Amino acid sequence: MPACIHCGQDSQYLTYDAWGLCHQCSPDHAPVIAQAVGGIAGGAEARSKARRSSAQLELLRDSIDHCRVLQRYPGLRLEGVDPARLMADLEKVRTETVEQAIRGEWFDARERARDSAGTSGIMEAYGEAVERLQDLLDLLDDTGLIDKAVVVLRAERDGLVFESIYRKGQLAEQMGKPRKAREHYIEAVFWLRKDGTPDTYQTDKIELAEKQIERLGGRSTG
Repeated sequence: MPACIHCGQDSQYLTYDAWGLCHQCSPDHAPVIAQAVGGIAGGAEARSKARRSSAQLELLRDSIDHCRVLQRYPGLRLEGVDPARLMADLEKVRTETVEQAIRGEWFDARERARDSAGTSGIMEAYGEAVERLQDLLDLLDDTGLIDKAVVVLRAERDGLVFESIYRKGQLAEQMGKPRKAREHYIEAVFWLRKDGTPDTYQTDKIELAEKQIERLGGRSTG
């Protein structure tokens, strides 16, 4: 005799529905199960049409939550569906979706920065990429991939801004303006020191500019 998947009773006086719930538990729990099953099926269809990463991740989050609901009912009768395995598959898809979003934002930021005429364009391109990635954080249980990507994007942004300012210093030297060149090198160093990127990402750049400052008669900024 089967036992109810919720209360565990297996009395001969009980009847059971298609989910495996006894007639006492079915009124409260059958709608919950039906909603979760329907949500998973509907989410799969909606994801196939979604284009934005945020929409895909929102649908994945909801489907994973539905899987968690189904896992509360051990022995649930679902033909061809294992909630635990499905949840693991959805988690994998979610990770792949995040990775794809990161690659897309990184590529767009690099392309826009490459076409930019100055530091403001670089900052805008990378700043918007970081902002869009951070908008995805609330849709994730594990934010590690986004957090790491943000650090790397900011470090790349800071490196490009540094190089732009540093080139101004080199150009000033070529034009015979050592004082102006030194000012640009100092600006380049201060730009890196004031940003939020860990110094381990940019020590070599700081040292490079410091040498130029000292060579032109300035003092170390450290």
